[in-house]
Amino acid sequence: MTEEEVFEHEATCFLERHACPRAPEELRWGEGPEELTIFHETTGAAEQREVEEAKRWQATRWQAGFGWICGPPQYGGRGLPASFDRIYRSVEAGYAVADLSPLRIGLSTVGPSLVVNGSDVQIRRFAVGVHAGDIVACQLFSEPDAGSDLANLKTRAVADGKVWRLSGQKVWTSNAQFADVGLALARTDPDAPQHRGLTAFLVPMDSVGVQVRPIRQLTGGASFNEVFLDDVEVADDLRVGATGEGWRVALSTLSTERTATGDRSHALTGRGFRLLRTLARRQGQGDDPAVRQALAHLHARLEVARYHQLRIQAAAYGEGEGPPRAMDKLLLAGNLQAIGEVAARLLGPKVAADTGEWGTYAWSRWLLGATGYRLGGGTDEILKTMIAEKALGLPRAPS
Repeated sequence: MTEEEVFEHEATCFLERHACPRAPEELRWGEGPEELTIFHETTGAAEQREVEEAKRWQATRWQAGFGWICGPPQYGGRGLPASFDRIYRSVEAGYAVADLSPLRIGLSTVGPSLVVNGSDVQIRRFAVGVHAGDIVACQLFSEPDAGSDLANLKTRAVADGKVWRLSGQKVWTSNAQFADVGLALARTDPDAPQHRGLTAFLVPMDSVGVQVRPIRQLTGGASFNEVFLDDVEVADDLRVGATGEGWRVALSTLSTERTATGDRSHALTGRGFRLLRTLARRQGQGDDPAVRQALAHLHARLEVARYHQLRIQAAAYGEGEGPPRAMDKLLLAGNLQAIGEVAARLLGPKVAADTGEWGTYAWSRWLLGATGYRLGGGTDEILKTMIAEKALGLPRAPS
């Protein structure tokens, strides 16, 4: 057997010991929840239960050697190529395991960023902690006046002996309500050019002066938070990278964020499309040429996005980043919106008025949630500018 086949067999044996096979999904109209919420939305005891279940499953994977498949061996990873991680995820998808959404920011964004930018102590304490299921991490980048224009952020970090004092406001922070640590970007030199006066820090979320408030979304859920930093004391050994090198840290972090955004998208869009086809038949529009054309066009879009992502995943490490990932994110955001638009076209007023009929008003959550995907991980405009400049060689946009 090849090395990949041996690994796949090992992963299968592990999952058979620790999980049950996932039952095939059968979309039966009118049975169970519609599951048309794009962003994960739970609160209270249910949310805390999901966090604990995710940490336990990640700890189980870590102990068996599947918690950090591509991670550096000196930090407990297996040092395997990305293709092995894809093999594992493909096998695990067939088993009923805990949802790792509460840990995803740490596993896919903060952890990888620390491996590139952090000190040995930071990697061992936080990146390893995340992959071992001990630590939940969040990302403290965006601000009310600095979302896609991240270099315009206002949060300040002032040196005070051997510590820094951070003050400011962060927004759209996923998982902040139960995170142990946040990777924050702050301005340490207000006189330097925007991109050169920034520094990254690891902020313990239980520090005095940290306040987390949920943000109520259009859908009614609260998947994101605003975080207030009021003279928060952070030790200098929690500074990530050199002072003034925060922009470099931010760029590598945002690259992995776009990777995480795209890689888990196709199960969601695929399920949405299957529901759309059933909806068209139930609405008596299954034979309408215009509806059939809209569904065919949508199917083609979804296939293009799927094949594009497969091409990125097959690329050598580092070759699929930058513009290819930006294209992946744009395809996902556009497809989510297109699915919602076709649903609205099929339903008419039913998408805006809750009649209690299964599979109708529930689409309103999809429509409202799809807007958020055009913002998270870089807005459409920012990503299109990146593709224009770095892939097409067009002149830089005037500043």
